Amino acid sequence: MAQMELNLDAFLATTQQGHEEGISLPAVVTIASLSGVDGFSLSYDGRSSAFSEKDLELVIASAMNTRFALRIAPRAELFQLALNLPVKQVTFCAANIFESYGADLETFVPQLKDAGKLVSFQLEPELALLKKAYRLQSDLVELNGKQYTQNTNPAGQVEAQEQLALMAKTAEKNGIGVAIKGGVNYQNVLPLVNIEAVENIVVGQAVFNRAIFVGLETAIRDFKSQVL
Repeated sequence: MAQMELNLDAFLATTQQGHEEGISLPAVVTIASLSGVDGFSLSYDGRSSAFSEKDLELVIASAMNTRFALRIAPRAELFQLALNLPVKQVTFCAANIFESYGADLETFVPQLKDAGKLVSFQLEPELALLKKAYRLQSDLVELNGKQYTQNTNPAGQVEAQEQLALMAKTAEKNGIGVAIKGGVNYQNVLPLVNIEAVENIVVGQAVFNRAIFVGLETAIRDFKSQVL
């Protein structure tokens, strides 16, 4: 049974653009925690004056005991922040991540694991990238599902779904957990949930869009009913 991970990036982007009023991100996290979300994720680059390190700490605290994954680029200052914050998971996200940050990751990953944190990598669904994550002793990988979720061709959808299933099965055999993120919504999630090796379904924009009409609590419970 897959778990529901609520990615908060879409909500944060909306509030920073001034399109959302009346509810703060910590309040969203509190409501979502009480509504049954299994985990949260949030990207942080340390470069936005609109969302400070103090803001990040408040959001993490609002998650209470719910699993929180901090998504960062493998930069030294962000690594140190992730090491010190009470997050359960660190997901490294960057273009050409293994080529551009290989030496840094070899230093960062063991320290994070020694601190009791899970380490994940955001990857395209390619076996060569999975092998590199395995060599770095990754606990999880977060596969980009957009080749499936954004594909309008039925045959292309099936092919992309099969590739995700192959990746997930291979990762599971090698002791790596699997999450899928990217364009996931209420209509396309079921085939992803049916991939046995997938542990986490990461959703964000679809839930916040639905929450406008039915409220956040109902939007979350509706999605949870899809992944159970």
